[in-house]
Amino acid sequence: MNKQIEVLIDKYGLTHLKEELMNTVFPCIKVVPKQEETVAIGSSKMGGVPDLPFTFEYPTHKGNPLQFIAQFNLKDLQNVGIDHNLPKTGMLYFFSVENYFEEDVNPTEAGRVLYYDVPVEQLRRADELQTDYNQCATTFELTYKLPELFIEDEKDSDRFLQLLEELIPDNYDNHQIFGEPFSVQDEVLYETGQYMEIDPQQMTLLFQIDSDTKNCNMMWGDLGMLYFCIGNEDLKNRRFENACCVLQTC
Repeated sequence: MNKQIEVLIDKYGLTHLKEELMNTVFPCIKVVPKQEETVAIGSSKMGGVPDLPFTFEYPTHKGNPLQFIAQFNLKDLQNVGIDHNLPKTGMLYFFSVENYFEEDVNPTEAGRVLYYDVPVEQLRRADELQTDYNQCATTFELTYKLPELFIEDEKDSDRFLQLLEELIPDNYDNHQIFGEPFSVQDEVLYETGQYMEIDPQQMTLLFQIDSDTKNCNMMWGDLGMLYFCIGNEDLKNRRFENACCVLQTC
C-alpha cells in the first residue's frame, strides 16, 4: 500500500512533495462489511442485533435503548498486522442514540462502547431488540492512508485532493479502526478531545462508521460519519465506557 501511495504521488505530479507526504502516511484497519442472513453468535459484525452476555445491562439514553451499531470479537484483530492497545480477547460493542441531532445529546452520552470478556457459549443473540440496520459479517484488513493535509500551493492542493479521491474512493464504505479520522467537519480528535477535556494528541479513533446504505443501511445525517473516540489512558486501562461519540454530516 505504501508503494501504491508513492506511485500516486508521482502520477499526480507531487514528486517534489513525496518525502513530506510519505512522512504523514498512517496505518489503520479497514472494516469490511458483507450483508449476511446468518452470522455465528460471537462473530464480528455490524448491524443486526448483538450477541450479549447473560449479565449484560443494555445501555439507554433518557430511558430509551441505544441503537446497536457493531460488535467486534477482538481475537479477529490480533493478526491484522498493526500494534494496538485493545485486549486480545473479548467482545467490544458499539451503540449510539437513534436520533443524534433531534435529541440534542452531549457527545459523551450519545454513544456507548462496552467491553465484555466471556466465553462465546455465554453469549445470547438479543432477538427481542428492533433494528433498522442490516446484519453484516465483518472482516478486517490492514491498510495505509494519507491524512487530509493543507497544502498552500493551490495547484498542488488540487492534485493532492485528486490523489486522495483515487486512494480512498468515495464509495461510502470508509469504515475504519485507528489511524486518522476522515473528518467531515471539524477535526474529529480535536472535537472529541474538547468534549472530554483531553489533549487531541492523547485521543484514539476506536471506530469510524461511514454512511453505508448499500451494506448496512446506515445513514448519518446527510451522508455523514459517526465516530467513536477514546482517551489513550482510558484505552490502556480498558475504560471503554468513557468513549465519546460524535456525528458529523455534510
